[in-house]
Amino acid sequence: MTLLRATAVAALLAAGGAHAQTTTIGFDALEQAGILGSLFPSYSEGGYDFNSSFLGLLSSAHQSSLAYAGSAGLSATLLSTTTLSRTDGAAFSLSSISLADFVSLPGSYDVTFVGHQVGGGTVTQTFSLDGSHTFSDYTFTGFDNLVSASWKEGALHTFQVDNIAASVSAVPEPATYGMLLGGLGLLAFLRRRKNAA
Repeated sequence: MTLLRATAVAALLAAGGAHAQTTTIGFDALEQAGILGSLFPSYSEGGYDFNSSFLGLLSSAHQSSLAYAGSAGLSATLLSTTTLSRTDGAAFSLSSISLADFVSLPGSYDVTFVGHQVGGGTVTQTFSLDGSHTFSDYTFTGFDNLVSASWKEGALHTFQVDNIAASVSAVPEPATYGMLLGGLGLLAFLRRRKNAA
């Protein structure tokens, strides 16, 4: 009887043990030599899509560009809104991001991120950039259960993003559900047998 209960408990733990799959979006495919930059209509990496609302253009500085911040990052044209979403439409979470200045007037400025949650809610977070062309890391709070996230470039300040840590919950395999149902069935059988005795 103890073995059967242990099996049922193991099945319950296995079903609840689906871990989030974290992806770091590093834009390595955008890394290029040269003094200019690249313009493109959209970008996809690791199951995530990036799109721009204004002129439909995203950009990335090449390695010898004045805007290059030590690694390839993603930016967009001024006054545009960039939207991040899952290619498969699944909900996701954001935990951190690296930000650096792209092309701006001197001085610090704020960047606001908006998370659009499943069911219609939103969450926002603002980070202050110092205006340097070096990536700094920032941590999101409460950016969970998102269908998309967006951010807007300014008129006088544009910035670039890199190393976005995003995760989507793993779906348990069908065998895990089978173990769960089997374990629950065994518990019900044992309970009925004990009550009958």
